[in-house]
Amino acid sequence: MKTKSNLFPTVLLISLLLTFSLTGCDKEKFFDQSISIPDDEWPADQEMVFKVNIEDTVSSYRFFINIRNSTSYRYSNIYFFLITEFPGGGMSRDTIECTLADKTGKWSGKGTGHYRDNRLYIRENIKFPRSGKYIFRLNQAMREQKLKGISEAGMRLEKQLVN
Repeated sequence: MKTKSNLFPTVLLISLLLTFSLTGCDKEKFFDQSISIPDDEWPADQEMVFKVNIEDTVSSYRFFINIRNSTSYRYSNIYFFLITEFPGGGMSRDTIECTLADKTGKWSGKGTGHYRDNRLYIRENIKFPRSGKYIFRLNQAMREQKLKGISEAGMRLEKQLVN
């Protein structure tokens, strides 16, 4: 019979293998960051800022928005303003709509309890024309001074792997 001290190396090994196997499955991830929103209330003037250094101007990327909402969120969708600042100057501004629940009110995304996590596909085959630091600014665009029920927002870029 193994003692507790003899079980520790086995448990540690299993934990490490599980961690490596779970993180190894995400080969496409290039950038993935979300920012917590205090008290699940996103002020209209609070922007999420993400700085991404792009060196590879040849590869294509997929763009996602990460959103975590509570089941008390009043809407089935959310609108965002996305401002992209390019290295060396220039910018673009987009308005993006993301659906968080279907017509019957069933929440999309993963999760149990009062929160749902969504990774919402926005676009693929994005190529960055210049290398350098890109700055992405994400704001809620729901016409409410404090949007209640959103606890995190972020973005993800995946490199599209060539087959």
